[in-house]
Amino acid sequence: MTDRQDILKVIENEYDQLSPQLRLAARFALDRPDRIAFHSMREVAAQADVLPPTMLRLAKRLGFNTFNDFRDRFRDRIAAPSGSYAARARQLQAREVFTAGSGLLQEISAADRRNIEQTFDPIEDSAIMAAAETFINAETVNIIGLRKCFPIAFYFHYATRVFFPNARLIQGQAGLYGEEIARISERDAVLVIAFDPYTNETVRAAKAAQSVGAQLTSITDSVVSPLAIGADHLFLAANTSPSFYRSLVGAMAIVQALVAAIVSKLGEEAVIKLQASEALLRDNNTYWINGDAR
Repeated sequence: MTDRQDILKVIENEYDQLSPQLRLAARFALDRPDRIAFHSMREVAAQADVLPPTMLRLAKRLGFNTFNDFRDRFRDRIAAPSGSYAARARQLQAREVFTAGSGLLQEISAADRRNIEQTFDPIEDSAIMAAAETFINAETVNIIGLRKCFPIAFYFHYATRVFFPNARLIQGQAGLYGEEIARISERDAVLVIAFDPYTNETVRAAKAAQSVGAQLTSITDSVVSPLAIGADHLFLAANTSPSFYRSLVGAMAIVQALVAAIVSKLGEEAVIKLQASEALLRDNNTYWINGDAR
């Protein structure tokens, strides 16, 4: 293979011609390219449920002399900048999407099912519960997810504000990012959410949290993400999509799991606070019921 070829595309093209054992190894490489990039051949083989020589045979089948050469291609792929949104949009348009037989809807559905599976597969329940505990014990919960990640940050703030009255959704209104980030203290918990390309303000918030000793929970897309380094709790969200924007489904699923864990840990306290919130909503006629604005 040439240096310009995408390693995952090469594996996809070769997949049907591989033996059953090589297919197991290839499927693991397609599903978890980050594991290939940062683990030894023996570790990767154990995770893929094949023998180490099988991983080497796959590498040689694809034109590499050693497993390390094979692994380096995955590292290069992770380090390379993703295509621009405009370039991805052109690729999408070239497919004549939503025409009969294009299969785009099925691709999007399949991609997001894989995103959820690949996101949750390596996460232990204990990791979610440990992160939830840091939010519960914090003096202030600071939440930052900007641009495409803002809906995820907003949802976490919306879903937990009744439990954490001091929760802050950092938005930088009127250009006040610096002041908002400067208020983070060692007694706080910070949730940061960002994917490549990473928004500068989110990266600054993560570094500020670490500098003062706050508990940092990061939801991001790679172990080499600037949000991953030094995080107290790290969750990697798969975000592959046939569309021009990366999928947010995996990250949103992590946030939903964190909210569920918080409610579980708070016990009766959570129930009481939710009942009070529901009563307030009823008193304010918030919801539409039986044709009336309530």
